[in-house]
Amino acid sequence: MLKTYSNKMRTFSYYMGNAKGSLSIFGMILDHMFLLAIIFAFLYIWLVFRTRVPLLSLAISLIVTSLLGFALYLKKKETYKKRRNHVRKNIAREYMASRLSILSKQEFEWQLVRALSTQKELTDIEHRGGYLKAKLSGMPVAIGYYHAPPKGYETYERVWNFYNSLRSKGYTSLFYISSGYFEDACENISGESSKIPITLLDIENLLDLMEKANMGPGEDQLDALIKERIKDDKKQHIQKMRASSAPSKLKRYLASSLLFLGAAFLFRQYFLFYIVLSILFFVLGLISKLLSWQVKKYSSKITQ
Repeated sequence: MLKTYSNKMRTFSYYMGNAKGSLSIFGMILDHMFLLAIIFAFLYIWLVFRTRVPLLSLAISLIVTSLLGFALYLKKKETYKKRRNHVRKNIAREYMASRLSILSKQEFEWQLVRALSTQKELTDIEHRGGYLKAKLSGMPVAIGYYHAPPKGYETYERVWNFYNSLRSKGYTSLFYISSGYFEDACENISGESSKIPITLLDIENLLDLMEKANMGPGEDQLDALIKERIKDDKKQHIQKMRASSAPSKLKRYLASSLLFLGAAFLFRQYFLFYIVLSILFFVLGLISKLLSWQVKKYSSKITQ
């Protein structure tokens, strides 16, 4: 049960992360507690000076802070759903792109026909010596293609040869699909002759077609891919933590603790309130430091 909960926390951290790595769930909780504590403290002080009724001020401050905390939770929950869908979609697209790059020419053609066959307007797809013939909304079209290496570029010459050889063959429009990208000059080909339009589809457009055709990894396979990403991300995070100095959060929490400790002696009538806040931020600093020690201790075991 504990392992399952730990895996869920790691997955949550990964989905909520960015290009720099996963987001620490403990750090996020501590940041929210820090923000809510600051809001509570200032709101309580303001209300006390306005109403001169400490208990009423305390009650209102607790209610407002609790509602704000709940609103932050709902916002974070909605953000998590969007981030999760975005991350899973990107990983699925990366997987499909990597699979395309290792296919043989014949396998690539088959995958291409499979992706195109799901388009309702596109019918009667046939192989025609290096390109595909089809009907788009009943009109004849020709579809050229290029099996590019990973992040490769299709040249102007190859696209122009395809266009020049088929523009007078009775097709109403031409398409050219690449599993990579196109040189900038390729965009000018359609403008050189306005008789027959040509549409260029790069790897991003091809992946869109494959998504519509449900050619991506299944949910179980996608979960397995994400687990591998989380393992790699965890190793990188540990290395970064080992190379970094003491977290700046510790200094921030201790500074806040000292600030409220000083306020406790300046405002004797609210001594207990400020002492509690001072202790709270001191505990947050200790938790931050302990987490940092645990990461370094764990990383040292891995490297041994």
